[in-house]
Amino acid sequence: MTPAPTVELDPRPSGPQAPRRGKGTFTYVLTAVLPALAALGLLVTLGASADPARALAGSGPGDHSVQLFAAIAVVILAARLFGRLARSMGQPPVVGEIFAGLCLGPSVLGALLPGASAWLFPTEVRPVLQGLADLGLIALMFVVGQETRQTSFRGQGGAAVTIAHAGIAGPFLGGALLASLLYRDWAGPQASPVVFAMFLGSALSITAFPVLARILVERNMFRTPLGRLSMLCAAIADVVAWCLIAAMTAVAGRDTPARAVLTVTLVIVYGVAMTWLVRPWLARVLTALEGREEVRLLVLLAGLLASSAVTSAIGIHAIFGAFLYGLCCPAGSLTRLTERINSVSGLLLLPFFFVGTGLRTDVWRSGFDASLVGVTALVVVVAMLGKLAGPMLMARSTGLSWPDSASLGVLLNARGLTELVVLNLGLALGLLSERLFVVLVAMALVTTAATAPLLSLLGRLTARQRDGGARRL
Repeated sequence: MTPAPTVELDPRPSGPQAPRRGKGTFTYVLTAVLPALAALGLLVTLGASADPARALAGSGPGDHSVQLFAAIAVVILAARLFGRLARSMGQPPVVGEIFAGLCLGPSVLGALLPGASAWLFPTEVRPVLQGLADLGLIALMFVVGQETRQTSFRGQGGAAVTIAHAGIAGPFLGGALLASLLYRDWAGPQASPVVFAMFLGSALSITAFPVLARILVERNMFRTPLGRLSMLCAAIADVVAWCLIAAMTAVAGRDTPARAVLTVTLVIVYGVAMTWLVRPWLARVLTALEGREEVRLLVLLAGLLASSAVTSAIGIHAIFGAFLYGLCCPAGSLTRLTERINSVSGLLLLPFFFVGTGLRTDVWRSGFDASLVGVTALVVVVAMLGKLAGPMLMARSTGLSWPDSASLGVLLNARGLTELVVLNLGLALGLLSERLFVVLVAMALVTTAATAPLLSLLGRLTARQRDGGARRL
C-alpha cells in the first residue's frame, strides 16, 4: 500500500489580518467614511428639499421630533466616524469629534448645503441639543474631578507643583499680552480689559486632562514615570486654572461690585461646605451602599445634578459644581461607576457639545481674511510656546533629561475638549467676539492635533542620538 500523502498545514492564521496603518486608513475612508457621509448628505438633502407646503402642514410637535431624532442620529454617527478616522491617523478621537462638530456647523455644511443645515438644526431643536450638551459637560467635569482626585502626589509632588506653576505662569503671561493687543478689536461686548486678560490667560493655561490620559494610554506611557508626572502637573494646573476662571466668571458681567463680592463669597462658602461636610457624608453613604451599584449610581447622579444647580444659582457655570462634586467624591471605590458615566457621556452626550461649538463657529460670517489668519497664527505660537518653554525648563532643572523635559512640555500642550468648554463659557459671558472664538477654537484643535506628531518626532530624534552615541563607542 502506498502511504497516504501528507498534508502540510499552513502555520499562518487563515482569518483576516490587521491592515497596515496607511493602507487601512485609506480603505476605511473609502469604504466606510465616504459612503456614510454621502448617505447622510443624501438623507438630509432629501429632507430639506421636501415640499414646503407639506412641511408647514405638519408643523406640530411630531414634525420637530423627526428633525430632532434625525439630528441626534447624524451627530452621534458623525462624531463616531470622525473619531475613528482620527484614531486611525494616530490622533486622539477628540480631534476627529471636534472636526465633526465644525463640519456640521455653518463653516462647512451651512456653507455647502444651507437648506440641509437649516432643516437638520432648526431653531426649535437647538435648545434640546444644548440641553444634551450641558448634561455631557457636567458629566465630563465630574469625571475630570474624579481623575484629579485619584491622582497620587507621592514621590513626585514637589517637582509636579513647580512644573505645573511654570506651565500656568508662562501661558497666563502670554494670554495677558495677547489681550493687551487684541482687546480693542477682538474682545466681546461684556469684556473689560482686566477680565479679558484674566480670561485669555486662564484659557491658555488649561491642559485637557481627559485627552492627556487617553494619549498616554494609547502610547503605553500611562504607567511610566514621565506619564505619571505629566498627569500630576496637568491635575495641579487645571485646578488652579479652574479656580481663576471661576473667580473671573463671578466678576464678569455683574452690575455692581457688591454683587460680585457676594458671588465670590458664596462660591467660597460652598467650596468649604462641600469639602468639610459633603465629602465625609458622601464617603459614609457610598460605603454603606457597597454592593448596591444601581443605588450608588443614583446617589452620584442626583448629587452631581444638585451640585451643578447650586453653582448655577450662585451665579457661576454649572460645570464648576460638577468639577467640585467630582473632587469631593471618594477616590478608588467609584471607578466602575465613573467609567459608566464617562462612557455614556462620551458616546451619547458630548457629541452635541461639539456640534454646539461647531454651530457657533462661523468662519465666513466672522470674515475669513488676512487678519483672521494672522491672529490665529500668533495665538497658536504664543499658546504652544507658553506651554512648552516653561515646563520644559523647569523639568530640566529638577533633573529630567532634555528629551523627557521636551516630551513633558508637549504632553501638557494638549488642550482639546477642556479648552472648548472654557471658550464656550467665554462666548456665553460676552467676553469673546465671534472672530476671536473662531481663532481660539482653531488654536485648541491645532495644539491638540500637534501632540502626537511632536511626541513621535521627539522619539525618533532621541533614538537617533542613542544610535549615534552607540556607534561612537
